[in-house]
Amino acid sequence: MNEQHEQKPPLVNNWISLFGFWLAMAFVAGEGVIIVADLIYGTHNPYIGILIYIVGPSILVFGLALVPFGMWLEWRRQLRGDVRKGLPVLDLNVMRHRFYMGVFGAATLVFLMMTSIGSYQAYHLTESTEFCGLTCHQVMAPEYTAYQHSPHARVACVQCHIGPGAEWYVKSKLTGLGQVVAVVTDSYTLPIDTPIANLRPARETCEECHWPEKFFDSIEKTKIYYSTEDDNDPYEISLLLHIGGSSDDAQHSRGIHWHIGLDHKMEYYASDEDRQVIPWVRVTYDDGRVIEYKDKNAEDFDPASIPQDQIRTMDCMDCHNRPSHKFNSPFSTVNAAMQKELIDPKLEGIKSAAVEALNGEYATQQEAEEGIAKSLEDKYSDVEDADTKAKVAQAIKQTQAIYATNFFPEQKTDWTKFPVNTGHLEFPGCFRCHDGNHVTADDTPIRQDCNLCHEITRQAEGWDAIANMEYKTQTFNHPRGFGDAWEGQNCNDCHGPGNM
Repeated sequence: MNEQHEQKPPLVNNWISLFGFWLAMAFVAGEGVIIVADLIYGTHNPYIGILIYIVGPSILVFGLALVPFGMWLEWRRQLRGDVRKGLPVLDLNVMRHRFYMGVFGAATLVFLMMTSIGSYQAYHLTESTEFCGLTCHQVMAPEYTAYQHSPHARVACVQCHIGPGAEWYVKSKLTGLGQVVAVVTDSYTLPIDTPIANLRPARETCEECHWPEKFFDSIEKTKIYYSTEDDNDPYEISLLLHIGGSSDDAQHSRGIHWHIGLDHKMEYYASDEDRQVIPWVRVTYDDGRVIEYKDKNAEDFDPASIPQDQIRTMDCMDCHNRPSHKFNSPFSTVNAAMQKELIDPKLEGIKSAAVEALNGEYATQQEAEEGIAKSLEDKYSDVEDADTKAKVAQAIKQTQAIYATNFFPEQKTDWTKFPVNTGHLEFPGCFRCHDGNHVTADDTPIRQDCNLCHEITRQAEGWDAIANMEYKTQTFNHPRGFGDAWEGQNCNDCHGPGNM
């Protein structure tokens, strides 16, 4: 019987099995070298990571799968001949069988070891910032660029977008399948929508680092705004922001973070997808009190018609809605660059010139870079002083950098497309509710009182006046000679998209 088996051609002796075996062995050797190098030196290239931990193991699986597949085909071929029909026989008394069995077993063991390492590394690869920003989500280059310039630039994407635990990791990857299909089939729309409907609750992500009960009472913030006149006349204002929060013991809430205090629950209904129109608000206190506010201008709105699954409990993301992906306006970015003297604030007319250049119509980043340079060069074409020329060149470079990090014409993305809810200068923000129009049944309003959230401690207009500002609580004095003409309007009515 053994002689009969010896005379049979080995089932592994076919080109499919041999090709699969050597393919697997080649990648085992290659993967071993690359993994060792990766463990020693590390890698920051997401494409190399994909090759090592996703493509490599897939090829190993494919190669090893070809071995039994080829053997099965060879067995079928032998059955079609005069060879005795029956199942393949593995006889460990035959040296050749023992050799093949040993090789296959050793290869399988090595493969399993490599797969365990690869699976672990593949998990971390798909969790990396580079993977999110540069590989599968390359279409979201604007969001990745904004993230790199945000306060959360050292926080991995997954810490906010997924958070801890396997449940949300699985949910995110399942959701990501649809995004992959959209990218592959080029069926996505631009600009990319913000997925606010399926975000993980902020108390499970944001509050891993930011605890409401640990906030400070108040902080001071100073801003400088430059005029669009040739002298770039500055206006400086310092605000004492009542950050507030909740105390550890009495659970008493105060300040801006009263909205997410621990002694009550605030809920609201937004009638639009961007949550910019809020006709109804409800506050439920721990002692059982319930207060409802309705926008009196929404005459056709009936709170009884609100779908219960669309009532949202307020959390961090309702105000800090773009903590890492904010696209800034020309007004704010040029002001900031001038305040930091990245653009010389004494360069005549630079504020209006830079803002105008940033607001130009450009089809691509390259066209914008060239257009900004030409616009500012033409503005200062008569300059002959070498020092001033150097300041103009620096202003051009900085204005181009501002555009590259906040405007993405290829993706149809800029600051006007994504409302920011912190503050109320360029978008409604706080005034979505604090507009004086949201009232209770007895006509008690949600107050539109500036001092609820901040107090002005210093303000002055002009270089000399700023140098001699007095520190005291005071009322707002709108610069540029507006006086009280601003009263009765929201800031974004003038400073918002389309007005600057």
